[in-house]
Amino acid sequence: MKKGLIILLALSFLFGVIKSQDLVSNPTKFIEVTGSAELEIEPDEIRLVIGIKEYCKELYAHNSKCKDYATKVPISKIENNLLTDLMGIGIKKEQIIIREVGGNYWRYEGKGFFFSKQFELILIDFNKVDEIIKKINTKGINYMKIGELKNENITEYRKQVKIEALKAAKMKAEYLLKSIDKQLGDIISVVELESSNNYWRTQSMASNTVMGSSDNSGIDNLRKIKLRYEIKVKFEIK
Repeated sequence: MKKGLIILLALSFLFGVIKSQDLVSNPTKFIEVTGSAELEIEPDEIRLVIGIKEYCKELYAHNSKCKDYATKVPISKIENNLLTDLMGIGIKKEQIIIREVGGNYWRYEGKGFFFSKQFELILIDFNKVDEIIKKINTKGINYMKIGELKNENITEYRKQVKIEALKAAKMKAEYLLKSIDKQLGDIISVVELESSNNYWRTQSMASNTVMGSSDNSGIDNLRKIKLRYEIKVKFEIK
């Protein structure tokens, strides 16, 4: 019994050695390519962020100088003006979220702190964004930016883009191998590259100098959710 076990182990070891040697003498030939795909999606929810801060009335006076700044407009008045403008445009209270309240540490000499506040508006289309930019009072508005773009079907769109990236990788491998009279074999491995992602740029949309202008060309590139994925695939070569 013991002798039979030793023979069996020896045969198993011999088979392992032969198999390893066979792999070394006949390595798998492969081609590795990267496929990519992109898709732009219309958002069905837009988060518009508006920041306000206190200022001195003299700031908007003609030929005024910093030393003349004395009459601070309180944050409560700026907020009330903003909310009145938003309600007039058709924005409801439940669409407005207060995100941040604090002191602004930049100040005019001897005038104390200038307090700031941030609001987030939940909107469903960019027509309303354009209307807000054109119609609200710009005094006290510190910045405006897109906080987030959403689409309820984003998961399905991601799947579609990844599938197209995989198809692109296969197509690339096929035409490369065809150029050297080779054929594509089975897939050896598939890796989704970490650099792949969905993206859109969060940046300032408007400031006191441009709000109220009819030219919104600077924000046209922010109106879509852009999905981009890269897939690295290793194929066997026949």
